[in-house]
Amino acid sequence: MSGSRTPWDERKSAAVNARRQLPRMMSEYFAEVREALADKRSPAALHQVRLASKKVRYTLELFRPCYGAAGFDARLKALKDVQTSLGDVNDAVATWRLLAKVMPHSPRRQALREYLKKRAAEKAEEFRAHWTEKFDAAGQERWWTDFLGGRHGEQDGNGVPGGRAGRRPSRKAGA
Repeated sequence: MSGSRTPWDERKSAAVNARRQLPRMMSEYFAEVREALADKRSPAALHQVRLASKKVRYTLELFRPCYGAAGFDARLKALKDVQTSLGDVNDAVATWRLLAKVMPHSPRRQALREYLKKRAAEKAEEFRAHWTEKFDAAGQERWWTDFLGGRHGEQDGNGVPGGRAGRRPSRKAGA
């Protein structure tokens, strides 16, 4: 996710800047994961996708107040599901790396290695299927980018289209 960035406009609210920045970040994330899957990266190499997923999630969480809760939370849950799936892959890979350092060479170690290698491959396939069939199914990238860009048509609790994404936070006296 290293595409060109639109500069943050300090004269604008966080919500306005989020609507300008986050759709592009999300599109870059989709492209990065698609590339990783097209390259058929190994379970160990999928760790980079896991890190990218964490970066996207944590960035989005910073801007939660700028978006309607229901739409935002549904998208965040979808991203957490991706992270969980990638975490399952990483757990098998990391467990093997740890055990390889502390367990002496033996037939038992070799059997464990084969089991963990198979588990990592199975979990990687589960991730690929989840990504392709759910997270990146037809229309999903647009579901993300339209929402993050403020084109989601949802209403906040006051009946205002677009939730809080289009408004500056209110200023309280003395704040």
